[in-house]
Amino acid sequence: MKQILFLIGAMVAIAVHAQPLDRWLLPDPEEMVKASNTLCLDQSRSTLVAGALRAQGRSKAEVLGLLPEPPKSMSLRVVSAMREAVEDAFDFPDLSSYAQYSFRSEVCFRETLGGMRMPRLATVRAQVEKCQQTHGPEKSNGLFQCVRAVVRSIEPQL
Repeated sequence: MKQILFLIGAMVAIAVHAQPLDRWLLPDPEEMVKASNTLCLDQSRSTLVAGALRAQGRSKAEVLGLLPEPPKSMSLRVVSAMREAVEDAFDFPDLSSYAQYSFRSEVCFRETLGGMRMPRLATVRAQVEKCQQTHGPEKSNGLFQCVRAVVRSIEPQL
C-alpha cells in the first residue's frame, strides 16, 4: 500500500512541476494526400499489370506467386491489396483493367485517408459493370468518375 501511495505522490509531483505540453501537430493535409497518392499508385498499377499478365495467358496462381509474402508479424495492406487486384483481374476478366484500376485507386484513397477498410470489388461488381457499359472499357474520365461514385456510395467494413 505504501508503494502505491508513493507512486501516486510521485506522479502528482511530476505533473505539478512538469513543463507545459506542446500541442500535437497533425500532418499537413496536402502532405497526407501526396503520401496517399504515392501509396495508391502502386496498388492501382497492380490492376493493370495483373490484367496484362492475364492477357498473356499467365495463371492466377503464377501471378499471385510473384507477390511478396506479407511480414509474419503484421499484414501490410499494400500487399493484401495487390493480391486482391490480382484475384479480381482473374475472377472478373469481363471488367476492363481501367475499370478495375479506377476501383482500386478510389478504394485505396478512401482507405489511406479515411482509415477504414473498404469492401472488395465483388460487392459492387454490377455497378462497376454499368459504369463500363455506359462509358466504355477504355481509360476515360467518365469511367473513372462513375466508378469513383460507386466506391463513394458503399459503406466501409467494420
